[in-house]
Amino acid sequence: MANNRTQTTYSGDITLNGSNRPPVELRDPADVFVASDSVGGDFDVRNAEYVFTHHAVDGDGDVADAETTIRGDIEDGYVERADGDVRIIDAEDVFIAADAVDGGFSAPGAENVYSDGVSPTATPDEYDVSTLGWQQSGSASDPSVGVYAVGMEHEIEVTGARTDLELYLVGHGHDVTVTGRSADLSVHFVGYDNTVHVGPYLTTDVVSDAGFDNEIDAEPYPTEDLIEMSRSEAYSNAGFGRRKVTFQVPADDDEEWCPNCGAAADAIIERHQMEAFFLFGRPVRTYDRSTNPARECEHCSPNAVHAELSPEERRSVLD
Repeated sequence: MANNRTQTTYSGDITLNGSNRPPVELRDPADVFVASDSVGGDFDVRNAEYVFTHHAVDGDGDVADAETTIRGDIEDGYVERADGDVRIIDAEDVFIAADAVDGGFSAPGAENVYSDGVSPTATPDEYDVSTLGWQQSGSASDPSVGVYAVGMEHEIEVTGARTDLELYLVGHGHDVTVTGRSADLSVHFVGYDNTVHVGPYLTTDVVSDAGFDNEIDAEPYPTEDLIEMSRSEAYSNAGFGRRKVTFQVPADDDEEWCPNCGAAADAIIERHQMEAFFLFGRPVRTYDRSTNPARECEHCSPNAVHAELSPEERRSVLD
């Protein structure tokens, strides 16, 4: 019988995209990134330093002898599609997305394994931004599903988020920015050193974190959005004579919890009342003023109800 096995020497990054005859064996790569629905058979990762995965490590991977062996000066490997078994030998880090392997998955000899059995809610093609590779970039406006990224050092920007989104980030060094209003972000991390920057009108929940040093960088809620009438506006409107005025100012302490509702808060304001004699918009004599002003935050302030609206939209609602 003829020996049809293939030995390939390769230099640089490599992508398995279905063109290699399985079982495929990839030897001594640096990092390996495995996308969802990419391995059609069993998957065996041997002697990796780190394994980050959303796939069950069940120890049942039974990969046959390789028909295609890829070795050489390999940098990073990307598994996009393999129509059969795959074996990875002596990789540094291996990142495996959920639902990546049709068969069994084993990781004998791995020094460190970070695993979590959570699956994304959509397929890669359904996300507004879907990237695979090294130093990829992407953007979306008015998204409906979210972001799916597999690889390293992707820069992604999502604007105008108004519906709940999912961010599924596999690998390391991803930098994702999401801005919008009144949307919840569900974040999945599979890897390390990934950062999600979140605008002030969005809420974030890290659903799973199979890795380390991942970060949510949330912009604080702007205090000025809770102020219906500033001190200077109230004084200016008072004009001339004895007047009662009401205004709001930022709380002058560093409280992290709202004294009114008890929630952890980014923005806390005080509501003040004062009766004074005004001359050209300046109080020249004070008769009465509040000594224990009420406090409220972005969670309990009535002015936060329409914080998700733009100034133009707010005027439209009030008209």
